[in-house]
Amino acid sequence: MKKLLRNIDLGLMARIHIIALLIVITFFSCDEVEFLKENPLDFYAPENSYLTYADFDAAVYNLHAVYRSYMYDQREPRNYWDISDLATSFYYPDGGRTVDTRITPSGGEVSGPWRAAYRIIYDANVIIERSESDIVEISNEEKTYFQAEARFFRAYAYRLLGHLFGGVPIVLSETKAPKRDYVRATRQEVYEQCATDLEFAVANLPEIDEVDGSRINRLAASHVLTEIYISLERWTDAINEASKVIDDPATALMTSRFGSRVDEPGDVYWDLFRQGNQNRTSGNTEAIWVMQMGYNIPGGTNGNNHFYAVERNISPRLYQARITQSDGSTETIHNQPNSYVGGRGVGFSAPSTYFRYELWAGAFNLDIRNSSYNIMRDFQVMNPDNEYNGMWVFADNLPVVLETAQDSTRNFYPLIMKGTTPGRHPQEFWHADQTVPGALTNQAGTTLRDHYEIRLADTYLLRAEAHLGNGDPASAAADINEVRQRASAPDVTSGEVDIDYILDERLRELHYEEMRLITLMRLGKAVERIKSLNPIVGATMGDHMDLYPIPIDDIQKNTGAVLEQNPGYGTE
Repeated sequence: MKKLLRNIDLGLMARIHIIALLIVITFFSCDEVEFLKENPLDFYAPENSYLTYADFDAAVYNLHAVYRSYMYDQREPRNYWDISDLATSFYYPDGGRTVDTRITPSGGEVSGPWRAAYRIIYDANVIIERSESDIVEISNEEKTYFQAEARFFRAYAYRLLGHLFGGVPIVLSETKAPKRDYVRATRQEVYEQCATDLEFAVANLPEIDEVDGSRINRLAASHVLTEIYISLERWTDAINEASKVIDDPATALMTSRFGSRVDEPGDVYWDLFRQGNQNRTSGNTEAIWVMQMGYNIPGGTNGNNHFYAVERNISPRLYQARITQSDGSTETIHNQPNSYVGGRGVGFSAPSTYFRYELWAGAFNLDIRNSSYNIMRDFQVMNPDNEYNGMWVFADNLPVVLETAQDSTRNFYPLIMKGTTPGRHPQEFWHADQTVPGALTNQAGTTLRDHYEIRLADTYLLRAEAHLGNGDPASAAADINEVRQRASAPDVTSGEVDIDYILDERLRELHYEEMRLITLMRLGKAVERIKSLNPIVGATMGDHMDLYPIPIDDIQKNTGAVLEQNPGYGTE
């Protein structure tokens, strides 16, 4: 009996313990999700990665890094010059490339900007959404600032997509789960979203001299918003927004020589592109947004394998260009790449015939942008083994070899000096043998200076475009003439101004600076101008190519809805 009672007591006690445990669970653990939730204390996770000022600041810096990495680290953006009215790449068609086989739904040239833009959009959405969390450790003022810069980049990414692809899916929140039912908004809706984001940015970003050159300021947002208003045909709004930039007391076109090499022969346009002269700290009141490209510093570039090798891409291979000698043999113009004359150019993006000659008609010897300081058209022989050493190719009528496409589209053509850093290459790129001063090794080739993403001259030309759209060619001419007068070029009359004249002026002022194809596509003028002004490239360009195709991978993966392809493109 005692044994039985003892077993009953044990059973009762066990039941009591179970009931007590259930009561505790019921009253003290009513939120099972919260109970099971991990709280990371010693590693980064989504829950603790966006809390402090430093967290959000790093995230915004990453937006800069992603944009710079795509636009300046990758090869694809070179198409924005090579497939345009600006450049005649030896690749098209002599190097085996044609436009219709490069700009395809499966091509990297198409998926590159699409992927980069949506990466920026995703990251910007994360910043905007996480900054609204109740647990963040930033003030309302700091939150607004981070959101303003993130919304600027979101708009900048949608601007790229809208100009290149037309209507695209609009995503305005953090994507937290796989989604396969995207549909395209219209191009108008994409631009309207850009305008909404940029209006917020203009209202909340700091003034241009309140932040350093690496960050976005209010005037940069106003400049981009001007372009978006033009795309929306909101002409008066565009004029007013551009005027905020132009009339700001902190900005002005540079009209006098300045900066790091002011004591050397040159002119003010030459000065704009010398090392150290791009940022406002140099006294440059024309700089609005400058992409920082510091050499061999954290966050900069090492000078190799970097798309921002403008010098490498656009300079001719004078060390392979040849002069016929008196005995019938040939010898190169330069015996090595040379720091003072184009560095180690490889001639990927030679200026088009239109750019070299026709563009400057009427002011060939007046416009300083075409001066010998800025476009070098004659070259001195710098090769001790060449019997004409020390003489000039054209001035001395030397028999330069121009027989093949490689001769004229890679080896010998005018040198665009704004893409070079004459005499300022890092010491490790200089050849040990300086018999010919300036000799470089084959490792040289990067333009080692900061790059203008937005410059005030561009704002003047955008406002001219808005005036023209608004039916006021006289005001358009006045803005164009502000730019031309700085260049000592004759004034244009209102009767001469149309959209093609403005595009010509952009080519004179912003060559190898703006991404030219994006501008042409923005205006629906890519096919027309490339076919008529750069027929070597345009010969293989289809009439449907005023827009890029939607990447085929994204169309195929979007199984929940139809992501429509742009007209004229197939499925490959």
